[in-house]
Amino acid sequence: MRAKLWLIGAAAAAALSSTAAIASVVVVKSLGPSAKTYPVGKTLPDNASFSLKGGDVVTVLGPSSAQTLRGPGNFDAKQVALASAAGKRGRFGALRTAEIAHNPSIWDLDVTQSGKICVNNGNVQLWRPDSQAAVKVSIRSSDGKSQEVAWAAGKANAAWPKGLPISNSAQYQIAWPDSGDTSSIEFVTVSSAPADLVGAAQLLIENGCQNQLDLLVQSASRSK
Repeated sequence: MRAKLWLIGAAAAAALSSTAAIASVVVVKSLGPSAKTYPVGKTLPDNASFSLKGGDVVTVLGPSSAQTLRGPGNFDAKQVALASAAGKRGRFGALRTAEIAHNPSIWDLDVTQSGKICVNNGNVQLWRPDSQAAVKVSIRSSDGKSQEVAWAAGKANAAWPKGLPISNSAQYQIAWPDSGDTSSIEFVTVSSAPADLVGAAQLLIENGCQNQLDLLVQSASRSK
């Protein structure tokens, strides 16, 4: 009987723990007097609250959407999480939907931007915002290896060239011969991609993948 009660208690504790994890929120942008109190990357459980001063602008990401809180005022993290859950976007993979057809998946590499990009496998897709005309770019590694990637008119995606290895800290420059523009990227390899928005945001913040974090927040904000 005692063993049975222990099992029931353990199951209840696990359920409560799971609920708390789902209800937590993470700070993804923070400006104003309370930025040190609520820095980017800070997570709060559902029993916490935000106490914001005048001039504070804090964007938080919950299980399904992002919300921007403006001070002064007190905000309950649980209410933020519940409002987020009403957004009906509970899975990380759901970001690749018709609602954001003009944006790439956060795992696609926007060739017009520079910075770190987190990758969770070796199959990186290159994405360009303007797909009207045919174009070629040159991708050069830090050790001098170079390959061209071509898009046909109307195509937005292209595969990363197999001759250029994707590894942690590998750096590349992408050059556009027609305009002379260049972008510089650095790969950050991660072992797995979290399926939830909060976990995904934490991973991107920890690894400095700011462009992908911005896209994640932008996409999640549209689901409200």
